[in-house]
Amino acid sequence: MPEHSPAPTPHRAIYGFAFYILFTVLFFVYVAWAFLPVELGMHSYLPDKYFAVFVPVLIMVCAFFAVIIYPAINLSLTPDIDSIASVADLKLVLPKGSEFTSWSQLQSQCSAATPKPNRSPTTTLCNLCKTEHVAKTRLPIPPLRFLDLQEVNATYYN
Repeated sequence: MPEHSPAPTPHRAIYGFAFYILFTVLFFVYVAWAFLPVELGMHSYLPDKYFAVFVPVLIMVCAFFAVIIYPAINLSLTPDIDSIASVADLKLVLPKGSEFTSWSQLQSQCSAATPKPNRSPTTTLCNLCKTEHVAKTRLPIPPLRFLDLQEVNATYYN
């Protein structure tokens, strides 16, 4: 079994040289098409000269957006690593208008906002048949206990 090395094998070297010659010839044909006048008689078979500028600019703009702009937008929209928003979705956890800065405040608001179970059946209007039905009520899911990030760090690192 041959030993693996980073040096190209003769097979890969031949293909590499062939592709180098091919793309060099294609580049010179492209430059000739872009700069030679249209009056040589081949203008009906070739695309418009506009594409000689448009295609390279389009490729550069797409590469610029894919490599720089879109990752920058994603990084700017990502919350900080020590932010509460990176662990809990603030808009789902809290009612509208309430803001918090610590986990203990979140625990107190969640425990205060927990509704008492309603065991009396209520009737609701069915959207499908337009009659009233007895709604099936279930006990609410108990809220999760949120850990204070400072408490976790003190326990883990001290």
